[in-house]
Amino acid sequence: MARKKVTTKSATKKAVTRTAKKTAAKRVSKKRAGRSAKATAKKVVAKMSATAELRQTIAKARAQLAKALENEVSQMDKGVSSLKAQLEKAIARHQAQRAKSSAIKEKNAGKRTLAAKNQTTRAREALQSASTKVKELRILIKAAKEAHANTKTAQKRHAAEEKLLVKFEKDMAKATARKPKRRVTRRTRKPAATSAVAPSNEVETEPTPVTEE
Repeated sequence: MARKKVTTKSATKKAVTRTAKKTAAKRVSKKRAGRSAKATAKKVVAKMSATAELRQTIAKARAQLAKALENEVSQMDKGVSSLKAQLEKAIARHQAQRAKSSAIKEKNAGKRTLAAKNQTTRAREALQSASTKVKELRILIKAAKEAHANTKTAQKRHAAEEKLLVKFEKDMAKATARKPKRRVTRRTRKPAATSAVAPSNEVETEPTPVTEE
């Protein structure tokens, strides 16, 4: 009997150790599978993050472009205003020089001296210089206005593109959003209403009429 007990105990111990080894092997395999899955997920995320970073870079560049266009339009506004102010001053100097030149010309009309000729020449040259300055400023203003108009057009175009891009992103987000699953509610039939009064087993008997003798 003692030998049989020892053999049964050893057999149970062996069985327990085998099951323990199997469970340990399963745990190790699960851990390895989990690690490999995590590694692959990290690789996928790395690839996705590279494209996401590129998209972020493009978005930042577009924002920087919008800011640069705004600053450029503002600077061009100031530039055109400055050129207009310079043109007004140049026109005033040109008019003053014209009056001065005409006065010197009238003054030295009958004189044939070298000093009179030199004075008349200098007045004419000053008038030509003032006239050239006015022409140059008008050309500069025209070019500045054209550049300002082109920059404004580019700014409006970029703003319109941004609006379209935002609308497109919203539409895509709605289209790709996961719709919530509808909960299926099973209707349960209500139990049939039972009668309030239970049927009695007693049989009603009619009262027997009493006859008088």
